[in-house]
Amino acid sequence: MNPDPTGEPRLDLDDIQAHILPGFGHQHQRFLGWRLPDDDPAPAARALLATIAGRITPARHGLANRAIRKAVRHGLADPAQLTEPPAMAAALSPRTLRALGHPDLATIDEAVAVGMARRSYLRDPPSGTWAVGGPGKEIDILVILAGDDSELLAEATAEVCATATCELVHDQQAHRLPGDVEHFGFRDGISQPVLRGVVDDVGTALVTRTPMPLMPDHRAYAAPGDVLVWPGQFIFGLPRQSETAPARPAPARDMPALARNGSLLVYRKLEQDVAGFQADTARMAAELGTDPDALRAQLVGRWPDGRPLVGHADATRAELNHFNYDTDTPDIPDGPRGAGADPDGLRCPLAAHIRKVNPRDQETDKGPPAATLAFAILRRGITYGYPSDSERGLLFLCYQTDVTQQFELLAQRWANNPERPRQGMDNGVDLLIGRVRAGTPRRARLLDGEVSTFTDYVLPRGGAYLFTPSLSALREMALARDSR
Repeated sequence: MNPDPTGEPRLDLDDIQAHILPGFGHQHQRFLGWRLPDDDPAPAARALLATIAGRITPARHGLANRAIRKAVRHGLADPAQLTEPPAMAAALSPRTLRALGHPDLATIDEAVAVGMARRSYLRDPPSGTWAVGGPGKEIDILVILAGDDSELLAEATAEVCATATCELVHDQQAHRLPGDVEHFGFRDGISQPVLRGVVDDVGTALVTRTPMPLMPDHRAYAAPGDVLVWPGQFIFGLPRQSETAPARPAPARDMPALARNGSLLVYRKLEQDVAGFQADTARMAAELGTDPDALRAQLVGRWPDGRPLVGHADATRAELNHFNYDTDTPDIPDGPRGAGADPDGLRCPLAAHIRKVNPRDQETDKGPPAATLAFAILRRGITYGYPSDSERGLLFLCYQTDVTQQFELLAQRWANNPERPRQGMDNGVDLLIGRVRAGTPRRARLLDGEVSTFTDYVLPRGGAYLFTPSLSALREMALARDSR
């Protein structure tokens, strides 16, 4: 595969929201959800959009900020450069889009149009029990603020709230834990797709490409472990991933003009039962006669520090994603070591979380390995709560252009099904996030035998499916008259 960016699309970094690309890497985030009034919602929506439209952070600024952040971490820049105004993002519900006169945007995706609370595929608890997104708590406009200075973040939050004329139904603080781990103690956000695309007229790639030898699978890489994906999987108006020829794009998805450079956001509040997880996995380990930490690693597919079970015991940071399942991964000259294949799950169980939601080079029920990249998502999650808090967990956020064939496929069709993504074998469900019918135990086949449990380690507490517009679309929505 040729990683040369020639022929890849131009990414409009001044129009794409930075929370989509490259994501907010700040220490603190604040999630504000407003519900519009039932009577004449358009004025309240436009008033709030007018307040925030000019403050949404574009991708170009987000990428520059990320570069500064990296320089600060390596002692090459002054940390004072990070005390800038908080970054901001916004997303809208179908109800808001209809109120603003854009029913075509409100129905751009079936799952988003129906709404998370009415979708039965995820097997969530009844929406009446939700902390966010349930009856009377529906989010019509979600604003995300992010910063490294908690005082500046609080000030920015107060400014936005002071101008809103609709009901604030959701106010959630979040922050990154030391080492970027989630509350079960595992490092999070390691494996992410890398967008193809150029950022200027001379063809400069969004991500620098490292020349690599031919790999024994279907993918091209920006660097070892960094899988290149056509940007239309995540951003409207751009070429999408082909399910048969990964290096050649599929046409952009049909869409209304105002959707260009926008995306679809899945927002979920996931409460983690840390005590239950620790106790239940200790019970399982005792039954199998294995070490509890080893069993927990099998449920995830990685050790807490991110080392994959199929990799080396002393894996370096560069080797955390340089592995496949069905084929051997070669050593890279003057780079990371390769890893041996594990097609039958003898080192990483087939039911492990990372293997369920990203089978890499394995054939799945959806077709050959080439198809898997078409189901990728951009994850932008962050933890909430502290280890001493009774309530803590993960705010799961991801971007895509087809919720049904991306997020829902991974979360339901693969994570919840004991015979998928690999067909022909009952290996159990993903015990971390998989959900089964009430009164039914969740089962998984691990290295030393099968385990089962009635304990839910992760409890969905609600959320929303939303449309994240481009910066230009937000400005137009804030100013346009109701066209109904």
